[in-house]
Amino acid sequence: MNNTDTTPRHPIRVVSQRTGLTPATLRAWERRYDAVKPGRSDAGQRLYSDHDLERLTVLRRLTEAGRPISMVAALSEREVTDLVREDRASAAASPFGAAAGRAPSRCVDEAFTATLSLDGLAMERVLWHSALTLGADTFLDEVVAPFLVRVGSTWVTGDSTPAQEHLASAVTERVLERLAEPSRVEGGLRLVVATVQGERHGLGARLVSTVAILEGWVVTYLGIDLPAAEIAAAAESVGAAAVAISTVNIDTVSETGQAIREIRAGLNTSIDVVVGGRASSLLNSLPAGVHVVHGLGGLRDYCRGRRS
Repeated sequence: MNNTDTTPRHPIRVVSQRTGLTPATLRAWERRYDAVKPGRSDAGQRLYSDHDLERLTVLRRLTEAGRPISMVAALSEREVTDLVREDRASAAASPFGAAAGRAPSRCVDEAFTATLSLDGLAMERVLWHSALTLGADTFLDEVVAPFLVRVGSTWVTGDSTPAQEHLASAVTERVLERLAEPSRVEGGLRLVVATVQGERHGLGARLVSTVAILEGWVVTYLGIDLPAAEIAAAAESVGAAAVAISTVNIDTVSETGQAIREIRAGLNTSIDVVVGGRASSLLNSLPAGVHVVHGLGGLRDYCRGRRS
């Protein structure tokens, strides 16, 4: 973006005509995502600068390419410019247009290679770039989830080290936090996310939190390895609509099932218990009011169903 004039002088109707964004969209992008920060006239009306016009036009192009405004609005000017340049180059090079960038599987390969090299910066660049180019849902479903499965399985077989696994977890958590931050809202349904006592794998719970935030829920993330009574008490305290439990440890399925039953018994019947993760399909004899969801798609369906 080359125009650096930041003098507020364009009323919202002019900006709407020049950017193709409706006044309602402009106000929403400003209020919810801080896409731009217009000035005000003496009468209190919004006034936008040439710089604002440029940024809004570029953000519109990026959203039309399939990226959510919650992601691109938080980007710096350099990141926005680089992304637009890459889209143009990809469109020029491919008969399928800008959407024909790197496949998710290649992104997984590159992130895993960086993991084995203990190159956290390269890993973070790959993951964040994948989020921007693929969109949040595809990134989470087809990059993050299989990447974590690969890291976890190679750690179990001894083909990766604890240091590599810990680095992958730390970097992935940073990227998930960055991805979710622009979408955090006040109000709306609240979800408490945790793992029960004995379950020390927390990235699944972080994924749950990110998906729920992107779906417009307010998330209280409690962390890992918590007693059932503490989880239930926290959910009642914050007025949660649901509690989400992530479980991946197949060796503690019996204990996890008992903890989930205790959580259900300790909650008001209006509060759902949602369970997901690799080990969730092995749980038996769960009481009414416990919903087992399959994959991140199942969690999205639940979140959207409760909000509708």
